[in-house]
Amino acid sequence: MPHCGEGGAAKRRPVLGLALGGGAARGIAHIGVLQVLEEEQIPIDVIAGTSVGALIGALYGAGVDLKWLARLAVNLKWDHLVDLTVPGLGFVRPDKMAHLIRLLTRQKGFADLRVRFAAVAVDIETGEEVVLTDGSLVDAVIASSSIPGIFVPRRVGGRLLVDGGLVNRVPVDVARKLGAEVVVGVDVGTDPRRVKVRNILEVIFQAVDIMQNRIFEYRLSGADVLIHPDLGGMDPSNLDEAEFSLEAGRAAARVALPQIKRYLQQSKPPSEVCSTSQGRGA
Repeated sequence: MPHCGEGGAAKRRPVLGLALGGGAARGIAHIGVLQVLEEEQIPIDVIAGTSVGALIGALYGAGVDLKWLARLAVNLKWDHLVDLTVPGLGFVRPDKMAHLIRLLTRQKGFADLRVRFAAVAVDIETGEEVVLTDGSLVDAVIASSSIPGIFVPRRVGGRLLVDGGLVNRVPVDVARKLGAEVVVGVDVGTDPRRVKVRNILEVIFQAVDIMQNRIFEYRLSGADVLIHPDLGGMDPSNLDEAEFSLEAGRAAARVALPQIKRYLQQSKPPSEVCSTSQGRGA
């Protein structure tokens, strides 16, 4: 994060935040976006993530190498991440995913990440949006990613939490609350008109996407720059199209680069630095 200039006289760049949205397998595009930003040495100070956006954001914040992460995504299968369970509150348990996150983040917590980070979830019992910025990083990511009807909800701090995309698919407002002055949103949601539904899993994904799209249109994104990778009708449950998703993310990020760089060239007065550079926890 930026720091106060010597004697309070130096100008500084804006605090840059990413809002990474939900979209299941389509969210692999987030890795491609991050790769381009890293190659262009675009500094990232804040990440707010929903669902797969929370997963990718947490891994990036923990310092996982993006090239290695891209290779992992290309070879990933659902049975590496979940186990079927007796239907109760969900059809699958994310125990394998939790174990993988623990390994990849080296058991880091929120305070150990290289960016200020938040994961967005929903209390399924009250409908309230829950922004997780402390406690167990693994629990926060799993809760934010627990698609209702498919994943068993995650209990965190006495709340039963599910996918934050139900209320906040691209959490731009959360990134701003974490101190971001310029927010780049990345939306990997589907266009419901371009998806064929063939099984119960796709019915649930499609139903959630339709609801998320309506909410997204109502709230609008509020992002300074909105990146929307062209993923066509890619099925959110199809991990076999990971390479396609990665390239779509890279292509969309390259198009957005000039706009992002223009925002970063807008210097801020030094008096604001101290108020936005407190620790990484929220």
